[in-house]
Amino acid sequence: MTTRVGTGISKLDDALRGGFPSDSVVLLSGSAGAGKTLIALNYLLAGAEKGERCVYLSLGESREELLRACEGIDQLKKVAKHEGKNIIFLSAVMGEKITPAYFTRMVSTYRNIDRLVIDNLNRLLIFADGENDYRKHLYDLSKHLRGKVKSSLLLSEADGSSNDDETVEAFESDGIVHLSFVELEEKPRRTLTVTKMRYTDFEPRVSHELSITSKRIDLTGTTHV
Repeated sequence: MTTRVGTGISKLDDALRGGFPSDSVVLLSGSAGAGKTLIALNYLLAGAEKGERCVYLSLGESREELLRACEGIDQLKKVAKHEGKNIIFLSAVMGEKITPAYFTRMVSTYRNIDRLVIDNLNRLLIFADGENDYRKHLYDLSKHLRGKVKSSLLLSEADGSSNDDETVEAFESDGIVHLSFVELEEKPRRTLTVTKMRYTDFEPRVSHELSITSKRIDLTGTTHV
């Protein structure tokens, strides 16, 4: 039986039969403002509250910016309590070439990591010598993470112009969770769709409405897409 890692969102855990499979790499993609960073922080908080060792490796936002994002949601305010203990924020050094070796070096600084977030994969593409080189980078990175980390969440920007299942990132991931905006009742709403999750019996192509308020992050209704 596959061991599960809770996502921090109970209704998403229910849809995934308990959460993400352990020893897996899950891609969280979506456009800017869709909620990737907040979901990633919530995912780490869920682990920290169980005593797990969690690391957020940011290639863009600083520790201060991430903590500030948590202040706007009651559910995430507990992150500050765990910061420096069960949750470690690491930031990339600006100007340094970002390769799989860079990630490996950063991750290896902290042993026995239970949950890892890398934000975001697009920086790998910047330093890759073409798509083939980028694919090799991702393959090497995913292989390393599966052997070293209990559960990894990789964030990636996606503009929705292409099928999320057919990207290079998708092929190298065990699962795909996609965030997007849709017009519901003439109002933009966030949605969350699981399009791939290995070792999991889930209902595919169901779009869950994602609610991010000052209180919490949650899933509400569902719509088949």
